Amino acid sequence: MKAHWQKLAEKFSNLSAREKWLMTLCALVLIGLGMFTLLIEPALKVNQSLKQQIAVSQQNSTRLENEILAITAKLKKDPDQSINIEYKRLLKESQVLSEKLSKVIDNLISPSQMAKLLEDVLAGSKGLHLVSLESLTAEPIVSGHEAESYAGYYLHPVRLELTGNYFAVLRYLETLESLPVNYYWRSFNYQVDDYPRARLILEVYTLGTRQEFISG
Repeated sequence: MKAHWQKLAEKFSNLSAREKWLMTLCALVLIGLGMFTLLIEPALKVNQSLKQQIAVSQQNSTRLENEILAITAKLKKDPDQSINIEYKRLLKESQVLSEKLSKVIDNLISPSQMAKLLEDVLAGSKGLHLVSLESLTAEPIVSGHEAESYAGYYLHPVRLELTGNYFAVLRYLETLESLPVNYYWRSFNYQVDDYPRARLILEVYTLGTRQEFISG
């Protein structure tokens, strides 16, 4: 095995500077793809699934509220036992959905803390340079015409851009993943600008009940 590695090392040393640079770049790309596949892609898939579940729950809650309002109007006009029973059932279902959504929100880091968390972890990291850190406009978790009159939960995204070598970026991402707080990964873009310096553009988000812009 040692002889095999020595032979490979000799072949590499005999390459031209341009060929060495190309091989190094290819190796970095493969490492970056491996990092994305093992660390980031599973988290993105889980977060997308959770986001869809929350959106469906919120839509069901909105639908139930509308049905409750309609039944309330009927009760005022023509009290009926069957309508009253349906009203109580819908009201209970709506309360259960509201409790589920509330628990999800309670377990997430608050929007006001999200940007500070990313910055604090970066401050404790070596070999990284912060290019930009900004809180983006809040977005309703429902889409289409429902968003116009929406008054439920909102996504609060934070966009981070930094530069550094591969291992410094990897340590930063691993530290974020190990923190005892909950938030969602939204997008991840890693590319080598000028070896060994690379650029990372990362978007994460949390949820909140307010649409107001959270500065950061």
